[in-house]
Amino acid sequence: MGLIGNIYGMLGYYCHVRDKLERAMHFYERGMAHDMSRPSYKLAYGVLLLKSGQFQKAKDIFSSVLIDPRYNDSVRNTAKLNLSLAYWKLGDIDTAIEMLKELHRKQRTARIYGTLGYLLIEKGNLEEAFKYNLEAVKYDDEDPVILDNLAQTYYMMGKLKEAKKCFEKAESLKEDQVSTLYYLGCIYEQEGNLQAAREKLEKALECNINPLSTVTREAIQQKLEEINLAIQSSNLK
Repeated sequence: MGLIGNIYGMLGYYCHVRDKLERAMHFYERGMAHDMSRPSYKLAYGVLLLKSGQFQKAKDIFSSVLIDPRYNDSVRNTAKLNLSLAYWKLGDIDTAIEMLKELHRKQRTARIYGTLGYLLIEKGNLEEAFKYNLEAVKYDDEDPVILDNLAQTYYMMGKLKEAKKCFEKAESLKEDQVSTLYYLGCIYEQEGNLQAAREKLEKALECNINPLSTVTREAIQQKLEEINLAIQSSNLK
């Protein structure tokens, strides 16, 4: 194991948890150049790569952890879950879903339910997504990601009342979840409550939006512009 690499990894992790992400990236890269072997540092580095949009590099990191015999099953399972995100962002959602289903067969965790639940929505199979996300809520009905997934499924099925209820519960548990705020804004718009819709969308823009976010800043801004125009139009009448 690389002593120098792990020292750099420790410095990277120290910066990472303090949100000094550029410094963290610098130290992680130095660590990798010196055989950074501690799994917590490599996994953290891979997550930082994902959130900065460097999906191929993240895939390489997680793949290297997955095949390394030095690491236990828990570490490799975490690497596989994160690797599925890299595959998704690289355009191979089918491989991502299959990896997550394999993990799901081995264990049940909120993170697996949350990740696979969303990718099933993204894949477009609402029937399968709905069934899985109902199962997920039975597993943990206090997880905001799981609730948001079920709410999005309801929303896409046109069941706005059920969607709103789930989104509101998700927001009560995590008030800065960007997808929850975005879809609540869309629901309020459809209900004719344009002021409330604007408030949710403005709040969504204040969230930490990164390449892993399931709603883009551009989509929020576009919807907010539509609502502002609608408010202006109603004020002129």
